[in-house]
Amino acid sequence: MDIHEAIVTSVDSEQFLSLKIGDADLKIPLTKDEPNEIKKVFNELIAHLRKGLFNFKMEEKKDGDLIYQVTKEYVKQLNKELGEVYQALEAYQLLEQ
Repeated sequence: MDIHEAIVTSVDSEQFLSLKIGDADLKIPLTKDEPNEIKKVFNELIAHLRKGLFNFKMEEKKDGDLIYQVTKEYVKQLNKELGEVYQALEAYQLLEQ
């Protein structure tokens, strides 16, 4: 299983969870309600899952702020759900060979 980087990034006054998969940098807005952007990211994640199971890992920060702590839990839940979706793709034979 591949492990990819997940980091909290800031653009202007907005914060994002940045998920890096190879050259792709998928950004989930953390401080703005943008459901269509989140849908796009999840569609990309599913497309990548068809190629093989992966997880995300965040760098440990002992003095992380609230956004970091919430995002770390979000990534933990995301990894769990990626595993479940991968199993469903496998069960329905939707994985790329």
